[in-house]
Amino acid sequence: MERLSNIKEKVRLALNIKVQPYLMDHQFQGKAVLPAVEAMEILAASTLTHLPGTAFNAIRDARFDKFLVIEDGQQQIDAFNDLEVFDNGRVISRFITRTRSKKAMITRTLEHSILCFHGVSSAPEPHPPGVLTGFDPSFSKCHIPVESIYQSLVPFGSGYHNLKELTLFKKGARGQVYAPLLGESERVLGSPFTLDAAFHAACVWGQRYVGYVGFPVGFGLRRLFTPTHSGNTYTARIFPKEIHSNRFLVDIWITDKDETLHEVALDVIMKDVSGGRIKPPSWIMSDAAGARSKFGDLDKFINNQPSVQRSVKPVLTP
Repeated sequence: MERLSNIKEKVRLALNIKVQPYLMDHQFQGKAVLPAVEAMEILAASTLTHLPGTAFNAIRDARFDKFLVIEDGQQQIDAFNDLEVFDNGRVISRFITRTRSKKAMITRTLEHSILCFHGVSSAPEPHPPGVLTGFDPSFSKCHIPVESIYQSLVPFGSGYHNLKELTLFKKGARGQVYAPLLGESERVLGSPFTLDAAFHAACVWGQRYVGYVGFPVGFGLRRLFTPTHSGNTYTARIFPKEIHSNRFLVDIWITDKDETLHEVALDVIMKDVSGGRIKPPSWIMSDAAGARSKFGDLDKFINNQPSVQRSVKPVLTP
């Protein structure tokens, strides 16, 4: 049994984040909100500055519970990185802000994101097996025009129009995701736009086959092998795992044109954060009921593939 680890350091680091113009294109109900991928990059960069030896190639147990709204004309976000460092090497990082009520003179602390940096073994890089590299040609599929995605399904501004092609299947999705030349060229976690665009693909899959609009609110593990780079296009594959009344779980694999694996995000939670107020358009929901009824065999389908187990095991090795 693994011994309980002790906290050896707690520290609060100031975050002074310049608001880049493209961030205003990432919106929820008409308000610009900081993307989860940007929050991860900010926390990773801050943590590495304070703890240069941090193993940032594995991010575990991430949660993005509260939107951080960026107001029109706002030039800077003032926030904090609350760190807890454990003696077993685990580092917990929290993205928090403090606001003060003008009327009550009360200061409130809000936790927007939390994640854990904890290294993984140096096992060889896994390669997506046959079931992950493509979908059976006999599967029923649906091509969604990119224009329709960003007009009515994921209504973001042009800075986040980075899902360039999308094909949906009842048991997954495959899309081309682009890393634009925006923001800093060198980032700790690679381009944030590729994983963000993969979230868009998962969101569209959910609108068609589950019947609600899911936003990424957490994941079990994000494992980075080779950072994605600005100016390149990658392939994102979405594999649904569970469906619940207000959320569904997916795995995401991102590879390049040579099928080299760049990163995976496992047990990504896509949640209806609107409480049902935001509805998918009727034209995209045509297969939702059928997918719900046929979804039960998906875990069996995945778990019965030995090649999947061989490839996923190195990803999960602590």
